[in-house]
Amino acid sequence: MKIINFQNLNIQNPFNPNFSYHILENKTDFDNIFLTKFLLNKEEQIKNMYPGINDGGTDLGESSVTSRFINYNLLEFPETIFLKTIIRKNHDDFLKNLNITIDKNYYVQCWFNVLRKGEKITKHSHYPLGRAEESFISGHFCVNALNTNTYYLDVGKTNEFPVKNEIGQLSLFPSYLVHWSDTHPSNEPRITIAFDVYFKKRFIRNNDFIKRKIVIPLTV
Repeated sequence: MKIINFQNLNIQNPFNPNFSYHILENKTDFDNIFLTKFLLNKEEQIKNMYPGINDGGTDLGESSVTSRFINYNLLEFPETIFLKTIIRKNHDDFLKNLNITIDKNYYVQCWFNVLRKGEKITKHSHYPLGRAEESFISGHFCVNALNTNTYYLDVGKTNEFPVKNEIGQLSLFPSYLVHWSDTHPSNEPRITIAFDVYFKKRFIRNNDFIKRKIVIPLTV
């Protein structure tokens, strides 16, 4: 597990942005051949079941499985429920290393993305900076994503941090960080799994949010 701290150390005057945040990178172990086959089959099912509504700012369009992310939760399927344990463990380890108090209950929304040759995920964030009522940590698994990088833009919007996509790689990052991918160069589909983690109190305060997205408890 690697935790990287990003800070603005070049503050020239009192009005310069002053920030400090962390990104976690960790290699996880799962059967990517099985998961690749399962997700490609599930892609067609989900696209046939739900209309494309919102691609989350990725510019993948209404024909993508990404544009159905609000209609299902990947962790509800028996074949992928094991990912919930991995997410929770890395989430807790991340917070422990940062000396952040860990709550007992969180919620998680999880979906997947499939890119074909020539496609890319454009710059987007899961929630704007300052929207504390939304998710606080986001992340993704690389299931089949060779020869591409994921990029993160710092809060000051001056520096990019590239992360090489490798099978089994898990990344955790603040939900407000702008991120994107390279153009996919291969005929073999690029498959990633993405998720957002929320505090339980968010749902006590606003039950309408549950109606808009399929979010399940992140308990193991």
